[in-house]
Amino acid sequence: MDLSGLAELRYVKREDGEIKIGALTTIADLEKQVGSSAWGKSLNDVITKFGSPNIRSIATIGGNICAASSSEDLIPVFLALDARVKILGKNGTREMALREFLVAKRKTALHADEILAEVSFPEPSARAACSFQKLGMRNILIIALVSVAAFVETDDSRSAIIQARVALNRFRSKIPQRTESVEKELLGQKLHDETIGSAVDRLGEELALTSDYRASAEYRTEAVKVLLRRALVDCQQNILRK
Repeated sequence: MDLSGLAELRYVKREDGEIKIGALTTIADLEKQVGSSAWGKSLNDVITKFGSPNIRSIATIGGNICAASSSEDLIPVFLALDARVKILGKNGTREMALREFLVAKRKTALHADEILAEVSFPEPSARAACSFQKLGMRNILIIALVSVAAFVETDDSRSAIIQARVALNRFRSKIPQRTESVEKELLGQKLHDETIGSAVDRLGEELALTSDYRASAEYRTEAVKVLLRRALVDCQQNILRK
């Protein structure tokens, strides 16, 4: 079924302190919107690594989310941004957290008579930053071996962490998930190198990755720890320079 004619589901808007993105918004549409926005850095990291210009012109936000697999780059970022989804069906509208929407590989909470209509997330404050890091055989046009998205918000002094969310393209299964143990390791701590090191160590203890023809579990484990460190350092630098 082709939904591309539903123009009312193709938008990016700021409303009531949230960023709302229609499910039929393409990656190219989003790329045009993020440049000058305060929340742009949150998504620009993934957009610049997303396929080719031709792919970005037809690939949609909703399609990427509903694919529900570890190869979908946008999902870890939206998880780190604490995104929610809006679902439309013949019985009306319902909403849920994105992390609840993703049930298993290639399986979502959509019923047979429903479509994904929107994804939304709270607009990050000036004391927050989000970073996406991806490792593949090339920089673009490749499925990630591992990817990490991290979100950090600090108090007014930009020192103590008051919100932290970390999502991986693989954690304990083959769908993107948040890692609550790492998030708890960061909460309430000072935003400095020692805290970042502790979070990386915690992730190493919690990972349960598997091998496939692309990479071994051992390689993925070491690589994802490096990417988490890069993501948290990126967040740290962005927060402190504001």
